[in-house]
Amino acid sequence: MPFAAPSLRLQSSVVGALCMGLVLLAVSPPPAAAQDSEPNRQEKLMHYSLYYENYKNDNFKSARSDLLWVLENAPGVPDNDDDNYRRVIRLYEGLANQATEETARKAYLDTAATYLTSAVDKMEQQGIEYEPYKWERRKGRFLEKHQGSLSGDVEGLETAVAHYRKAFDLAPKELDPYYIQQILRSHLENNELQEALDFANTVESRRGDDEEVAQMVSSVREDIFGKNPQARIAYLEKQVEQNPDSTQLLTELFNSYNQQGNVEKASSLASRLMKSEPSAETVREIAQMRLEDGRPKAALRAYDRAMEQGAELKAEDHFNRGTAYQKMGELARARQEYQKAIELKDGFGRAYIAIGDLYARAVNQCSGNEMARNDKAVYWAAVDKYRQAKEVDSSIASVADSKIQTYRGVFPTKEDIFYREDWESGQSFTIDYGCYSWIGETTTVRSAPSSG
Repeated sequence: MPFAAPSLRLQSSVVGALCMGLVLLAVSPPPAAAQDSEPNRQEKLMHYSLYYENYKNDNFKSARSDLLWVLENAPGVPDNDDDNYRRVIRLYEGLANQATEETARKAYLDTAATYLTSAVDKMEQQGIEYEPYKWERRKGRFLEKHQGSLSGDVEGLETAVAHYRKAFDLAPKELDPYYIQQILRSHLENNELQEALDFANTVESRRGDDEEVAQMVSSVREDIFGKNPQARIAYLEKQVEQNPDSTQLLTELFNSYNQQGNVEKASSLASRLMKSEPSAETVREIAQMRLEDGRPKAALRAYDRAMEQGAELKAEDHFNRGTAYQKMGELARARQEYQKAIELKDGFGRAYIAIGDLYARAVNQCSGNEMARNDKAVYWAAVDKYRQAKEVDSSIASVADSKIQTYRGVFPTKEDIFYREDWESGQSFTIDYGCYSWIGETTTVRSAPSSG
């Protein structure tokens, strides 16, 4: 901290005081001793000037006796502030730095600590102006620098972080961010995650408009939440309780529930979130959740809302919409969505599988109790889709082959083909009749494998 030079008025007073120096010294008691009578202003200024000139040049030994005299006889000279008490601490720190023996160094620091802990009470008694938070901060800095060099515990000194916290509580907007960071770091290093979160919340409420501090708080939270995801959830739950209409907080809590696999809580929160203005991406996630919950209509409504908000659905979104329609029995609309998914994503084998399954399901819906030849013919189209699936995506070949094996067994037989004038093995045939008119697929006539 830079030292302020004496004012012009003080300098002029000091000139006069120096002229009387020899006379005053001849009649004055030892410098550090209190006088029986009140020293006059010139005498006070003379001792002040003598110590200050030496002090500012780091000549601490020469400055000491006059500074101690000032503290004893005129502690507030010249401006009734805490400069002299600050400087006596700095003086003994300087003497410690200049000491050549460890014993002397420790003794000087112990003396500095004594002045540090007693200064506030003395200034209160003497009516000297000071800022309490700065003295708490000063204690913290002193401990940070000299904790291992003191002879032992000093009454009135706790830990550096404890004093920084007191300084923050006294003046939250004035304390430099460095000290706030030291408090947060101490909690993290000691694995006091909840204490760190609590203090971060306090800092945000009292200093949230400070960009540097806000970034610091955000960084600490991310650090804590990375180590303990449950802490993130607990924090967000509390924040949502205090700000129930915050879309951002609701979204963050929803995402946290999802990341932790807490589907029940995420699903419960989704209904509340949908009443606000969530992002299209969040709506997508809610739609998928509704589908997994067995609520296809709610899933489709969510997707519709996402599109209304300007979202561009991806291949997976259309696949999910197809699944929703399939669950609702709307097979034609389901196929439309699967086809859109195929258009958006090359090699989307699952979508081909899904269309094949639609055709197989259509047979179940349309055939009644007994399958006719026209019903069996639909399996040709289904198997075509399964074959396309493994052609574009070899990773699902085993799934496709299993379905092909199953449905080939229920193809029309050779006898069925013989009795149909419009069927001839290897020729094309279109599935576009009756209950299957929506399919409109052209396939190839072939018979079921011969048994045995």
